[in-house]
Amino acid sequence: MVNLGIIGFGKNVITQHFPILRTNSDVNISWVLEPYNDLPLLKGLNIPVFKSLDEFDSYPSADLVFIGTPYGVRPPIYDAIRGKVKGIYCEKPFAKSVKEHLAITNDYEDYAFSIGYNRRALGHVNIIKNIIHDGVFGDLKEVRCEYGYFTIKSGSFHSHVELSGGGILFESGVHWIDAMLFSIQPNDIEIINAIVEYNAGLDIHTDAEFLLKMHNQKDIDCKILITHLQETEDKISYVFEHVTVELYLYDESQPPLVIPHNTSNNKTYEINNFLVGIGHSTAVGQGFRYWEDYISSFTNKKVSYTNASECLMTTKVIEQIYGF
Repeated sequence: MVNLGIIGFGKNVITQHFPILRTNSDVNISWVLEPYNDLPLLKGLNIPVFKSLDEFDSYPSADLVFIGTPYGVRPPIYDAIRGKVKGIYCEKPFAKSVKEHLAITNDYEDYAFSIGYNRRALGHVNIIKNIIHDGVFGDLKEVRCEYGYFTIKSGSFHSHVELSGGGILFESGVHWIDAMLFSIQPNDIEIINAIVEYNAGLDIHTDAEFLLKMHNQKDIDCKILITHLQETEDKISYVFEHVTVELYLYDESQPPLVIPHNTSNNKTYEINNFLVGIGHSTAVGQGFRYWEDYISSFTNKKVSYTNASECLMTTKVIEQIYGF
């Protein structure tokens, strides 16, 4: 049994993480820190609720801490819990540079620190990862990642750069970039060009081009479009020599993977991702799987795809875009 504390109890924690953790028989929620909201539900469940980090030494013991607060308020949290817990699961976004990433994680074992890039647990993300690894369609030549939406959540922390740390790229687009990188597994990345537009300090449009440096010494062209300013198809396109595979993370009007057959009749095959041995492709399903795999990683002291040490390439892409 792993004892876990929760810092920050906002909407995303209430609707996703908390129900998942409550149903995990390997997790005991020891306490919650929420300075702003009253939580009568937790009192009914006999889960202690605290209002201040200053009381941290008096909290019930916890092996792990889940940090669900905005990016901008986390530094004092990292300082307060350092050396007092064995592991951390931190919501995305996480870090804007590799130096920052390592400064936060270096005090913990690699298997003990996780970042909430839980799209990695989606079934169809792992199918395309296997397709690429097994060379089903030959070598991958190019990948295009595009995502966007027209609304900004005014009045929430998303519209305050000091809290959010950045705009659509850092807050939302990072999920798509991470899923793309996870599926391809490059050895390194090299930025070619990046155009970033800002409003009130928040990035609202990113158009970037990279080379993904592979283990076989072959480079893959990578184009990234994350924007509030134009309509996008919200997909990742994997371009092989004779076929392009399109991946949709959450578009219910599309199948999760579309593979056009290489014939003149343009027949399209749809892959159903609900397969034996392949994870779920719903928000709750992926979250359940990701938490389960992270807890297993922590208890077995074995690094997995959930760990921060396996996400450095994502941080490197964000750093190079913002720094270009």
